Amino acid sequence: MGIDSIRKSNKVIKLAIWVKENAHSLRETALLFFALALFAGVIWISGKDVEPIAYVLGLVSTLLFVSPSIARYVLPDRKPVRDMSYDEILDFITSSNPKLDWKRIETNWAEEAFLKEDLRLRIRVRHDEDVMHVKDFNESLATTHLDPTANCYWYDLSYAGGIIDRFILVSVDGGQAKLPLPVPATLEVAPLAYKVAQIFDEHNTLEEYMGRAGFSVKKA
Repeated sequence: MGIDSIRKSNKVIKLAIWVKENAHSLRETALLFFALALFAGVIWISGKDVEPIAYVLGLVSTLLFVSPSIARYVLPDRKPVRDMSYDEILDFITSSNPKLDWKRIETNWAEEAFLKEDLRLRIRVRHDEDVMHVKDFNESLATTHLDPTANCYWYDLSYAGGIIDRFILVSVDGGQAKLPLPVPATLEVAPLAYKVAQIFDEHNTLEEYMGRAGFSVKKA
């Protein structure tokens, strides 16, 4: 998918959400345009040349009436992020596209990804040692690479500045990949943790390193 297609897709999603949020106002506006179209139609019947005006008013009225239905077709049963519950946000992230739906940015001391649809939903990690989860992580999943250097970092999920949840990713092989930790006593990775790792997979090495570790994604 090209960049233009991605941008168009995001714009369509934002528009569909806006329409669903304002469906009542759109219907009221549609009624107003319908009344104006009806009035223009009466004038046209009386002999005045207002057919184009009546047509345009009627067309606008129709589009406003059907727009909520179109939005429901584009995004069936889809709430805006700001109206989602905790579990709904986590489910939404799990089903999101890590490349198309998220934008990742990085500085010398932090890394952050934000949802393009709603910039208030963010996942952020700091690279300084004070907030590191585990320095010099020495489990086998991290130390069997050419560079045994590995560190665990907290990845904070937040909305509008408030932290919702935290995840752990392990930077392995000198930063060549960021691996999610498996479920204890297994080699299976939870789908949500896997999605977070995908979002921050800037080197496109996640699948390779998960394969080396023998990891698989746990089925829902």
